[in-house]
Amino acid sequence: MNGLVEYEASMLVDLLESGDSLRVHMFMDAMGMPFDVQDRLLNEFSGLKHVDQQQIADIIEDQGQHSLSSHLTL
Repeated sequence: MNGLVEYEASMLVDLLESGDSLRVHMFMDAMGMPFDVQDRLLNEFSGLKHVDQQQIADIIEDQGQHSLSSHLTL
């Protein structure tokens, strides 16, 4: 797995566990993530029974793959 994704996932786990949704959004914004993608990811994160770095990283990577394939098919 990409080291950057692992770092982002680690930070998101910490922020999600703190319950500070504003900081979560600010971090995702700093990642260069569009607001619609942030909302999709947060929706997926909220469905997790336990916030885990690996699960968060997998979701981030899946979203990245989805976004990339969407751009390539346009």
